[in-house]
Amino acid sequence: MKTTLEIDDALYREVKALSAMTGRKMKDLVSDGLRHVLNPPAQKGNVPGDAAALAELRQWFKAADRAMKKAPAGPGVRELLEADRRRLETP
Repeated sequence: MKTTLEIDDALYREVKALSAMTGRKMKDLVSDGLRHVLNPPAQKGNVPGDAAALAELRQWFKAADRAMKKAPAGPGVRELLEADRRRLETP
């Protein structure tokens, strides 16, 4: 079944990165997460996947968030690319 979800930006970045690192599709990770909520494991630590890699990934995201807060004011990459795209599309 297809559906639309609104996901927090930071959570989406983490899941998207995990998806890329593990070679799994986003839809599979979301489905696994929902199954985990519906049927939690009996013991802590019984979560599939590499917990150490996930912890390291979270540290990288925290470092990236700190770097973004220190970035100088002005247009971001997305705004610059969008302006360039509009410039190229204008006849």
